[in-house]
Amino acid sequence: MSSKKLYYFFLIFVLTFSSIKLHSKEVIIISKINNEIITNVDLENEIKYLLITSSNLKELSRKDLLELSKNSLIREILKNKEIKKFINVDKISNLEKKLIKQHYESLGFENKSNYINFLQNEGISLELVKNKLITEQLWNTLIYEKFKEKIKIDKSAIKKKIKIYKSRQKKLYEVNVSEILFNFDLSFNELNQFIKKYGFKNAAIKFSISDTSSKGGEIGWVNLNNLSSEVQEKINSLKIGEYTKPIKIPSGNLILKINSKRELKDQFDLDKETEKQVVFEQNRQLNSYSLNYYNKLKQNAIINEY
Repeated sequence: MSSKKLYYFFLIFVLTFSSIKLHSKEVIIISKINNEIITNVDLENEIKYLLITSSNLKELSRKDLLELSKNSLIREILKNKEIKKFINVDKISNLEKKLIKQHYESLGFENKSNYINFLQNEGISLELVKNKLITEQLWNTLIYEKFKEKIKIDKSAIKKKIKIYKSRQKKLYEVNVSEILFNFDLSFNELNQFIKKYGFKNAAIKFSISDTSSKGGEIGWVNLNNLSSEVQEKINSLKIGEYTKPIKIPSGNLILKINSKRELKDQFDLDKETEKQVVFEQNRQLNSYSLNYYNKLKQNAIINEY
């Protein structure tokens, strides 16, 4: 090969190599959970996903976003590993369409096409979203199957309580509430400062150990009668947008925020109201089992930071 040809070959090689290096991103291992790794690329993708669930997260510092995304990925990895022990994840194709439809409707999209375009513009793959939605659904299924026999609900006691509550109230109300359930080692003062700066929803996503954290702590509409007399008293003293001081429960400290309130004007149906409260109580107990189960998984996991 002539020196001239060799020069051109070398030049092309250098330019090509430089181009690859310029357009590629160095992959760095951030954490290792048992035998699975989390990279800097995983963290960036997770941040993108979290931002579409709550645009207000953009107000968080870079450090907080990275910490939030890392904890979210650790939770997903541990849940997935446990799910695969009990559920055949290869037989869930029918579930995907349903979950994707629910997700794009929750984000305000009327069709899948616009939703996919939105994800592409945000740099998020549909596969990533699909896997996350499936993980949460299968985790809920796993928790239900494992603990359904331990759920204790006294339907007659619930019905009796509703009757007493209705007899004492001229009007019946529902409240739309959000929650933050946080560990005892986190001070309320620190949490409160964060809420004032970044909002309740972002605080729930960052600090809450409840399953509702991924939804910004949103519980939804709750009949006041579903709540204990202590919680009812605290909520009745609040204005819309305010939140309670910490309420100590076995799994941590709980604060509740009132998003809105409405009067129940429809004809009162005792049986329907009883069924609603039975479902509410079932979900409350399942959430508690889910939290305890996950905490044990995390305690037994080998988590290394790099």
